[in-house]
Amino acid sequence: MINHFGKGKNWLLTLIVFCLTMLIPAGCAEIRVQPIVDTATPVTPTETPVPSATPAPTNTVIWFPATPTTRPMRTPTPYPEINELPDTGGLILADNFSNESHWQTYRSALGNAVMSNNEMTLAIQKSNSTIASFSSLPQYGDYFLRLDVSLSLCTWNEDWYGIAFRVADSENQYRWLFNCMGQTRVDRFYRGRTYTIVDWDINGVVKPSAPQKFTIGIAAQGSELRFYANDKLLASTEDTIFTTGGYGLLASSAGYGPLTVSFSNFTLSEIY
Repeated sequence: MINHFGKGKNWLLTLIVFCLTMLIPAGCAEIRVQPIVDTATPVTPTETPVPSATPAPTNTVIWFPATPTTRPMRTPTPYPEINELPDTGGLILADNFSNESHWQTYRSALGNAVMSNNEMTLAIQKSNSTIASFSSLPQYGDYFLRLDVSLSLCTWNEDWYGIAFRVADSENQYRWLFNCMGQTRVDRFYRGRTYTIVDWDINGVVKPSAPQKFTIGIAAQGSELRFYANDKLLASTEDTIFTTGGYGLLASSAGYGPLTVSFSNFTLSEIY
């Protein structure tokens, strides 16, 4: 038993020495590490990104997004601030609305044309109608016409009032119209049909709605027609259909509200 134990102990020491010899290179020789990359293939170095202080967001938040630009409303046509009245001469005709034989007067279900207190008043009480009062005054072709307008009631934007001139008859005439929005329009009423010469436009002189007072002027000289309110030129055009004729006062309502307008101080002057 003692001999076998001794032999076993020597064998174990021999095994330990052998293992150490295999693990430690003799003389601590230099250890060479072979690369595992194939040296025949060139290696392209990659650049290491520099970290940013603030990482770029994946979804950019737009705090003030662009909004569509609203189309501006039409800019009103500027009217002249200077006096552009035509050169006029002596008085041709004057009427102060005191003689009912000079203008049509009536009362009807459609509306009334009444002369009183040196005024001609056209009134429509909520009926869908157009009324007129035509004059029997002498007719002329060229003149500067002046007329005072006093608007008492006018609420619906499509209701209008105005003056007819160079009137041949009830279906042939020029018309200068005003609506409850304060816009003006020039028409040729020819053979019972309306042809717009100058379409509705705001002017800065005639105010929307009522009550209000203003003075209108029409310079008719050959084919040239010019239109004034409170001595300010609002429109100018040319037309050759009617060269002479009479005069009329007009009012039209769509029936949604009453319309009352009065006219006074009708005059014609020579024009140069």
